[in-house]
Amino acid sequence: MRSKCCLIKKMSAVFLAAAVCITAMPTSIKQAEAINPIVQDVYTADPAPMACSDGRLYVYTSHDEDETLNGFYTMNDWKCYSTSDMINWTDHGTVLSYHDFEWAKENSSWAGQVVERNGKFYFYVPINAKNGQTAIGVAVGDSPTGPFTDPLNEPLIGPAPNYIDPTVWVDDDGQAYMYWGNPDLFCVALNEDMISYDKEYPGSDKGIIKWELETSDYPDLESEECKNVQAQFGTGTRMDNGKLRRPTLYEEGPWFYKREGHYYLVYAANGIPERIDYSMADSPLGPWEYKGMIMDDNVNGQGSGSFTNHPGVVEYKGHSYLFYHTGKLHDGNGYHRSVAVDEIFYNEDGTIETIPFTSEGVEPVGTLNPYNRVEAETIEYSNSLKASDNDPLGKYGIEKEPCSNVTGGVNLCDISNEDYICIRNVDFGQYGAVKLTACTAADAAAGAVAGKIEVYLDSIDSEPVAEYEVKGGGDADTWVTNSVDVDKSVVKGLHDVYMLFTGNDESESLFKFDYWQFTQDEIPLPPVTPTTPPVAQPTPSVPAVTPAEPVVTTVKAPAKVKVTSSKAGKRSMTLKWKKVSGAKGYQVYYSTNKSLKKAVKKTTVKKTKITIKKLKKGKTYYAKVAAYVNDSNGKKLFGKKSAVVKVKVK
Repeated sequence: MRSKCCLIKKMSAVFLAAAVCITAMPTSIKQAEAINPIVQDVYTADPAPMACSDGRLYVYTSHDEDETLNGFYTMNDWKCYSTSDMINWTDHGTVLSYHDFEWAKENSSWAGQVVERNGKFYFYVPINAKNGQTAIGVAVGDSPTGPFTDPLNEPLIGPAPNYIDPTVWVDDDGQAYMYWGNPDLFCVALNEDMISYDKEYPGSDKGIIKWELETSDYPDLESEECKNVQAQFGTGTRMDNGKLRRPTLYEEGPWFYKREGHYYLVYAANGIPERIDYSMADSPLGPWEYKGMIMDDNVNGQGSGSFTNHPGVVEYKGHSYLFYHTGKLHDGNGYHRSVAVDEIFYNEDGTIETIPFTSEGVEPVGTLNPYNRVEAETIEYSNSLKASDNDPLGKYGIEKEPCSNVTGGVNLCDISNEDYICIRNVDFGQYGAVKLTACTAADAAAGAVAGKIEVYLDSIDSEPVAEYEVKGGGDADTWVTNSVDVDKSVVKGLHDVYMLFTGNDESESLFKFDYWQFTQDEIPLPPVTPTTPPVAQPTPSVPAVTPAEPVVTTVKAPAKVKVTSSKAGKRSMTLKWKKVSGAKGYQVYYSTNKSLKKAVKKTTVKKTKITIKKLKKGKTYYAKVAAYVNDSNGKKLFGKKSAVVKVKVK
């Protein structure tokens, strides 16, 4: 039986039936753009990103079930998604559950985090123990997607009240620390085995260091002790029944990490609805200094749709990202949350700029290679042409399940007529593709056509470039692999790819989809220069002088520019940067687009300072600077651009 969300899709189809009878596709669907939330087929929360040694970024999430029990959080497992370009996400399915811990109580898979160390992956999770109190367990795996197993058969720490939201960081000296807690904040120093902690750590109580953050801990809110903790985590403003509920802004969901010598604690703050604040320190155990808010709980009067939040911060491919959750997915709310991501920016002193939550998400940091096998569950987003205009995202039709032909794999399922997926920034290269291969399974007679996969480039209302007939294998779990030719003169270059699934309009599940792969046209070999036999020369009476070989010098690109200061003026901004050795000049790029992908202006200077005038009043501008040298042909050879600088013009 289909989920209630699929029934909503069918109801939407009734309202759109007249339009569908006229045309199978809408008159216009815009080209793919980055999308938040990043997962649209299930509800996800409490994101924990990890930049892995395999070059991919993994995000581990808790999972809000579609049906809640007793009107409260219903969470049974943890899921994992990965990307190499920040826009196309591969679903690795459920990688851990409370069922994997013998001491765990049902419905208690809360916010966890995975840390990589010495070839192992350690998954720290808060779970309700069978006595009802919370505890923190750890599971260990040999790969980022598991399988994970409990090496202790008991909690790592706890049970105790409100032992939730663990976050772990391995410092440069090899010492690992774990923070956790709501409403109080706790920390332990983990041992090198990562599954035990130092119970004799100096200044601790049996290994546990505690920051007391409840009002009841401070009978006198004007005491030095209270003011000290407020200096570390902000002055609380949350009131309950006319009384201050917490003396600080800290609420829960800490995320601990280190960057360029600074230690950061980012956390959900300010009560309900929660926003994201942070504190900084010069040592892993504080004392902390409250620095302010990173992300508010509303933008332009619009809330996030969730009364809780949970941060996860990561550096990946030269960018810094804040993962968090909202209630923006279809039918979303505080108990049906969805993971999203936006880029964050640091100032020179290490402080973090405030950012809004967005529906656009982040720009790509790479391309997808279609000539490698691509799992069908690698997508930017999925939807249906029958979805209501008011519900542009998620919870329609296409779902996922463990794949029957690959251990630990996932495939798309519950595919209905006119469901589709989008894969963004696919690079077919200069020579193009000549063939599409796909692996599917359908509950149809062997060789019978169960449906089609229609492939479109850049827009689903363009002409299809491939039509792949899905053939049955006799039952729903017999996988069939076939290929279809494509036109290499069309399927080349960089494109967003849409795969539209068509078939019997009455069928609730046309087929399953495991993977796809294009075959590239043969790349021609470089031409071979013919050799001419040497012509005999008379022997000279004077020894010939062999001309000297020309000296070829390689011009290296200059170093990356480091901007040292930025200042806003009246309709202007001034930038300064360090001189780059050997540079002939500098090129400044600036735009009101934060990713500097649209409406970018350029200006060239010889000095290490520039004032750009005639800018728009009150607008925020983003800028980068690159140094250049002249190559052997006199053309400019640029080095890497600086980090993005943000300036709000007066």
